[in-house]
Amino acid sequence: MQKLILSGLCALGLVACATTPVYEAADNPNDFGYTEQRIEDDRYRVSYNGDSSTPRATVENFLLYRMSEITLNNGYDHFKVLETDTECHTEYRSTDTRPCSYHVRYDTRFPYRSYGFLCDPTRTFEESKRYESVAFITLHRGDKPDNDPYTFSASVVKENLESQIDRS
Repeated sequence: MQKLILSGLCALGLVACATTPVYEAADNPNDFGYTEQRIEDDRYRVSYNGDSSTPRATVENFLLYRMSEITLNNGYDHFKVLETDTECHTEYRSTDTRPCSYHVRYDTRFPYRSYGFLCDPTRTFEESKRYESVAFITLHRGDKPDNDPYTFSASVVKENLESQIDRS
């Protein structure tokens, strides 16, 4: 019985420790989170940088959510996406904790020394990906055009994505 309770507590602890991406403003342009730049009164460049634990779909949803917030905060009803792009940044890190060592070898048969680095040939690398999404939008008032696939109702987008937003 104690083993069952202990395993249940461990599982609960793992769920509690699992991190979910947090929706937040970036402190600096290269930090994780959203940034925006007003280009004209009704035109913005908006971006969202995720960290290595943020999936591409989440980065793109956070970007859409931020575009809806900008639209509503400025008194507009819908936004049109003029251009959008999502980039993947991949980094490779060595998983070997032993560093390379410098060696000097003397050969008594020949009058020379050899120099070089000795490294572990079994060194492996860990791949880490993070996504950055950017969009240019224009803000509009009134009814949303029905046949324009690049125009989104800000209130509908915000309502549909609200459940995915963690601000903690």
